[in-house]
Amino acid sequence: MSYRIVFKKQVKKFIEKQDKSLKSRFKKAFLNLMENPYPSNRILNIKKLQGSEEYRLRVGKYRFIYQVKENVLVIVMEKADSRGDIYK
Repeated sequence: MSYRIVFKKQVKKFIEKQDKSLKSRFKKAFLNLMENPYPSNRILNIKKLQGSEEYRLRVGKYRFIYQVKENVLVIVMEKADSRGDIYK
């Protein structure tokens, strides 16, 4: 059972601006995320955000905020940015 990831426009732009090695790290993280998008995933650093249905994926100093649509097995990547800027 694998999930599909849908990227919002802001996330796509953020990823496109990064260098090749970072893109590769993100891709590896996303492939792992597709297998298990929940904090029980031992490979990735995932946390559920308080008072929200959203989750945070950490890749180095970067953060991705996403939601899981269980009924259609889709992960919606809502936001992406560096650690200091994403929660604003």
